[in-house]
Amino acid sequence: MKLKYLLYIIAVLAFINYSCVNPKYKDQTQPPPDNSEAPVSKPQPKVETAKTSQPPAVSKYEFPDDNGIGPIKNVTIGPIDPKLVAAGSKIFNTKCIACHQLDTRLVGPPLRNITKKNTPEFIMNYLLNTTEMQKKDPIMAKLVDEYKILMPDQQLSQNDARAVLEYFRSVEK
Repeated sequence: MKLKYLLYIIAVLAFINYSCVNPKYKDQTQPPPDNSEAPVSKPQPKVETAKTSQPPAVSKYEFPDDNGIGPIKNVTIGPIDPKLVAAGSKIFNTKCIACHQLDTRLVGPPLRNITKKNTPEFIMNYLLNTTEMQKKDPIMAKLVDEYKILMPDQQLSQNDARAVLEYFRSVEK
């Protein structure tokens, strides 16, 4: 079993070395727009209107409307739980560290501050339902396109996924 795991890591590292994906990936297939013939608009007079609506609510997440696809519908977040952090750190260092680091792009994206981009529900659903989310969720589809590799399902329990989430919360800057 250890040999099989070692061969898997070697294969992944060989793939990374071969593909050499630019970490500053940008889609350069579209030429810049030609604005030379854009019509010039005249300034419109300023009209005062009564403010009757509230400003839109600001979310602390970059993707607040995507909770992922999976069994987790609501996660209650409280103070950071040191026991869950320890369990999550152990899981991360056992199952994730070969492809992810906190601050550096490796096989997969760096994961520090992932809790600022995605909701707790999204993170847990991705950990629990990796394969389906990579196929159907637009955020994950974009990452798969950028990194050119699929994350394998780590076979985590809901308690494991919650512990990893807590670990990510604890290392947030």
